[in-house]
Amino acid sequence: MFGRYKIKLSEKITLHLINIESYSPRLKNYIEKCIHQIWNGDNEIIESHNDIKLTKTELKNLLEKKTDLQKNGIVSEFICHLYLRANKFNQHFLFSNLEEKGMKKGFDGLYGINNEFYIYESKSSLETTLDATHNSNISEAYNDLKKKIEGANTTNNPWKNAHHHSTLRAVNFSDNISKTLKKLSKEYVDKKFGKIDTYNIIPSSTIFLGDRYDKIDKNDLPIKIANLTKNYNCKHLNILCLNKKTIQNFIDYLDE
Repeated sequence: MFGRYKIKLSEKITLHLINIESYSPRLKNYIEKCIHQIWNGDNEIIESHNDIKLTKTELKNLLEKKTDLQKNGIVSEFICHLYLRANKFNQHFLFSNLEEKGMKKGFDGLYGINNEFYIYESKSSLETTLDATHNSNISEAYNDLKKKIEGANTTNNPWKNAHHHSTLRAVNFSDNISKTLKKLSKEYVDKKFGKIDTYNIIPSSTIFLGDRYDKIDKNDLPIKIANLTKNYNCKHLNILCLNKKTIQNFIDYLDE
């Protein structure tokens, strides 16, 4: 349903190539299964199908207020969250709250898997950006994560927001992750910044192609990404590269 090709570039780097031209019945069924939890949290009980319809309306209302660039960002993040859940990553945040984009803005997501946590950062490109590349988006996402983690940009404390999300009732609680995030938040306030070397990270790139849609070249892009990331410092790195035709597929789904 994701048109996926997965490859290990090294012991610490895994590349995920995702291709979505249209929404198959299987993909739409999976979205229907997950949309309420992605938006509201895994512990938010679905009392009736109307709850899912309400979530779809909330997302539609959100998109209607946004610029084209913001719409692309929201849709690309949602699809990547959907993909990560399908790959057994546990979501430790509410997508609805992250989209407030206020002073609490931190990371684009935080996931847990195998008793470790991963920090997620998303970058996307408009259909009209003809020179967009996955390499440039991944580079931008990695550098943004590095700045946030290492204190080069201290406008916001990203760990404080991450800790806040980890304690919400609607989110599956992990005492270990929550305590770690609280400690990192306190250290950030005291300007005791860490190094990206010790973190698991997930930078993602989404390119919207419109009528130029084509699948990712699974022979060419892994070579380019391998060259880009050969000097990247991190504990483990999962890279998501998504070719998507348009956001309209998602809007059409919300209208169903």
